[in-house]
Amino acid sequence: MEGKNSISIRLRDNQSFGNSYSFALETDYKNKTISEESWDSMKEICNINTLLKDRKILTIPDKNSYENDAIFDRINDRLYTYNWVGVISNITGDGNSCRVEICSRFDKGDKQFFLLYLLCNVCGINAFDLVINSASESDYTVILILLFLMKISDAYGEGLYKEYVRNRYNDFAFKGAFDVNRHILLNNPFVGRTAYSVREYSYDNDILCLIRQTMDYIMDYYPEIWNGYVCQSAAILEMIDLIETATPSYRMNVNYSERIRCQKEITNPLYYAYEDARKMALMILRESGQNIFDNKVDESVGVLIDISWLWEEFIAVKLLKNKGFIHLQTDGKKGSLKWAKDENWYPDFIEDKEGERRKVFDAKYKFWKWNKDEDVHQLLSYLFLSGGELCGIIYPSDIDTYDEDMNNFEFKELYAYSSFYPDVKAKMYRMPFFVPKSAEISFQKYCDRMNESISKWSEAFRKSVK
Repeated sequence: MEGKNSISIRLRDNQSFGNSYSFALETDYKNKTISEESWDSMKEICNINTLLKDRKILTIPDKNSYENDAIFDRINDRLYTYNWVGVISNITGDGNSCRVEICSRFDKGDKQFFLLYLLCNVCGINAFDLVINSASESDYTVILILLFLMKISDAYGEGLYKEYVRNRYNDFAFKGAFDVNRHILLNNPFVGRTAYSVREYSYDNDILCLIRQTMDYIMDYYPEIWNGYVCQSAAILEMIDLIETATPSYRMNVNYSERIRCQKEITNPLYYAYEDARKMALMILRESGQNIFDNKVDESVGVLIDISWLWEEFIAVKLLKNKGFIHLQTDGKKGSLKWAKDENWYPDFIEDKEGERRKVFDAKYKFWKWNKDEDVHQLLSYLFLSGGELCGIIYPSDIDTYDEDMNNFEFKELYAYSSFYPDVKAKMYRMPFFVPKSAEISFQKYCDRMNESISKWSEAFRKSVK
C-alpha cells in the first residue's frame, strides 16, 4: 500500500555532541535539523537487533546480534549516529515510506568514495578499475554489488549450494512417484517408458540459477567491477566455471528473482552462508538500473555496514600487511593475549613474535585525542601484558592539504617501572591516517590521493616503528 508521505533523511556517521542533529517543529529536513514528525517513522528502525530479528536487514559483518545495537539514537532533542553506514527503507505502521541513509563523515556531498575505496580494498578489487561518473553516484548499487561478490565468495568456501529439487523423467528406469497424466500424454501407445518424478539432491536449483543470473547482470552492466573481481584469484574463476557447469537448466530469459523458491529464506544450516547472497541478488536484479531502496512501497529492506570493522580490515590489508603483525580475531583462530587463566584479550594488531617484547596497535574509527582515557587504559593494558615497548592508535582524520607533518606521529613517553624497562623508554603513538576530501574530484583522482596517504602513513610508520 502506498503511504501518504515519503520521508528521506541523510545522516553522517559518528556524530558527536557538537555535530549531532537537532529536532524542530519543521516539515523539511535541512541544515542538521530533523522534523519531529520524521522521528515517529525513524524510531521504528533505530535498533539493529530488532531489524535482524524481523529479517528486514543485511549486516556486514554478518552476526545474529550485536552488543552495541543502536543505529542512531535520540537523547533529549539531539540525534546521534554511531559506527553504522548504509541505507534502510521501511514501510511504517501507518503506510508511510521512510528512507534513512547514513554516510561516512569522510564522504562529502552525494559521493561515497571513502566507503567504496575501503570496500574495494577489503574485497580485493582494484579500485582504479571502477568508473563512477554517473549522476546517481549516491545510490548503493555499486556498494551492494561489491558486498554480493564478497558474500558469494565467502559462501562458496563452505561448498557449492545444493538442495532437494523435483525432477521429471520419462524413461525405462522407473522410480519415484508415478505421473499418471504425463504418462498418458507421452506414452500412448505404451512402448515401455514410464513418466515419473523424483525428489533429488541437486546443484541444479533455482537459488544457484539466481546467483548465476546476478553474476551475468554484473558482468554485462558493471564489467569494471567484474573484471577486477574475477582476476584476483584462480579460485574465483573455478567457482564461476563450477556454477555454470552445475546449472544446465539455467535460462537467460527467465526472471529467477520472481521464482517462489528464490523468495524463501535459506534455513539449511549447511548453506546458511548463502542467505545474505540470496537477499542481495534479489535486490540487485529487482532494482536493475534504478537507485536501490528508493520509493519502496511494498517491503522493508536495508543494508548496513559496520564501518569500524571495515576500517580495521582496511588497516590489515593496506597499512600493516607484510609488516610482521597478526590481526587477532575474537574467535581466537589467530591467537590471543592471555591475562589470566582462561581469560583472553584480543588486541587488533600485535607483533608476530613469541617470547619477545611485542608492539601492539589498536584501530579506532572515531575522532581521537589523548583525552580518550578508556582507549589509553585499554592500550596500556595490552602493552604491559605483552611486554612491549611501543603501542599506538590508528585512526582516520580529515585533511585539507598535505604537509611534512604527515611524516611524523605524535607520541608520549610512558612512566613505566624502570625495572620493567631498564634500557628503553616505552612509547604510545597517535597515528592518524589522513583522508583526502572527496568533493569535486573523480573517483580515480580520489584513489590517487588515498594511495598517496597510504605511502605517507607507511613512511611515518617506518620511521617510528624501528
